[in-house]
Amino acid sequence: MSAAKKGSKKPAKRSSPRRKGVGTHVIDYEPESPVIREHDAVERRRRGFRTAMWLITAMLVVGVGWVTWHEALEKNSQFMLKTVEVNTAGTLTRQQLVAATGLTEATNLLTMNLREVRAKIERLPQVKSAVIHRNYHGKLTLDVVQRMPVAWMECAKHKLMGPLTGKGCLIDAEGALVPCDVITREYLAMPRIQFPALSDATPGKPSTDLQVHAALRLMEKLQSRQQDDHPALESIEIPNPWSLVAHFNGDAKVTFGVDDMDPQLARFDRVMHEARTRKWRVATLNLIASINTPVTFHETPDVAGLNLADTASTPPAR
Repeated sequence: MSAAKKGSKKPAKRSSPRRKGVGTHVIDYEPESPVIREHDAVERRRRGFRTAMWLITAMLVVGVGWVTWHEALEKNSQFMLKTVEVNTAGTLTRQQLVAATGLTEATNLLTMNLREVRAKIERLPQVKSAVIHRNYHGKLTLDVVQRMPVAWMECAKHKLMGPLTGKGCLIDAEGALVPCDVITREYLAMPRIQFPALSDATPGKPSTDLQVHAALRLMEKLQSRQQDDHPALESIEIPNPWSLVAHFNGDAKVTFGVDDMDPQLARFDRVMHEARTRKWRVATLNLIASINTPVTFHETPDVAGLNLADTASTPPAR
């Protein structure tokens, strides 16, 4: 464009900027046409057919696999439960343990969940642990360890009464309560633990009360010292958190502290040795006091030639 003449009053014409996009061409790489649409439709039908064939094939494989599993394994008589062998000792019988599993002859040992069966058995309060074996020839073996009771537990608060009341409950060496369905002569001869303040009475669960475990330890040590000519242990009373009172037949009561039992048992052995030798009938003995142990007698004791100040150890009774 020519510039404005010199001296002219009219302004020179300026070129307007070219608008962006004007004069450009856009190429459609996917143009619509009847041929292209038909081609796309054919391709979609092919993909759909292939997908359908894969789905049908997968369903056939799954179906054949399920039928094979069902007929060859689940319905195979080789894997059906035929016999149950129970290895155990205790109050629970074989029939009770088998019934607790809930298994029937229609049970397939191949698909049976051993963990669930074991959990059912161990829910019984009389059972401590269980191990289960299967051999896929119709045999199931149950190795069950039952809790072996060592004493009776009495607590009026939890309605645990004596063995002959019909509401008695046994306790094992771990402090777990064991329900008693059948009373045997052996059970009747067991000592009793009397604990009015027992905190929990859940069958099969070890007690959290330290006094209960202290009473069980004391009972074990006293029974190991028992002799034919010595009064037998009848019960252990827990009157408070710090003492245990052992009751022997013949009206002898011996008080122990819950801690440091060995020194107390040494003094107990000395007194009982003298009692057997001199035919004493001990009424009460308090072993909590470590000096000048208080002892009372049903009759006047024979102390002739006895040095009361002698603290030399005497061989314990065996």
